[in-house]
Amino acid sequence: MKQATETEEFDGVEIPASARLKRQRRSRYGSIADLDSSELIEPAEIERIYLKSEFAPILALPVKTRKGWIRPNVDEDGTIELGAFGTVDFDRYVNFDKARYKAEKLKEELFHERLMMELISGQIKTMAKYKIIKYVSTGILDVEDISDVTMYCLAKRYLRMRRLQSEIAEIVERSNKRRQAMAEKFFESLD
Repeated sequence: MKQATETEEFDGVEIPASARLKRQRRSRYGSIADLDSSELIEPAEIERIYLKSEFAPILALPVKTRKGWIRPNVDEDGTIELGAFGTVDFDRYVNFDKARYKAEKLKEELFHERLMMELISGQIKTMAKYKIIKYVSTGILDVEDISDVTMYCLAKRYLRMRRLQSEIAEIVERSNKRRQAMAEKFFESLD
């Protein structure tokens, strides 16, 4: 039994029609009416366009601020502009606090000191380690009197950690007092 197959002639050669068919797979990309079908758009972009059109009236509403009613600046692609000339960002940002910044940097330094102290303390026996720390912290033993290099490094790191902790506590306390005074001044001006 012979099957009849359709053939097509291509460049003078007879080819079965099934060989010329291409299997077309669905693309994960979609298309938009305004775009040419050769230009692809990702599903996330379609979702963004949909949400922008859906929530555009809400985003265009005026915003109540301390200074009065304002309309938010809107970019050319419909997003609210929070740039240097927009009024939204300056009202919402918290002022930069140099003291808190310094405290954060000291906390990072303290973290590194703790790591170094752990590395050094792993090389010293437990009882000796705690005795050295105890004697140095109470002032019985001066750091410069320690002859063993690892114990000397451990004592130096321990004292530096204590100094950093006290500095951080002082800075944070001063910053909190300053913030408290500013808050009291602000609330007094409202009355």
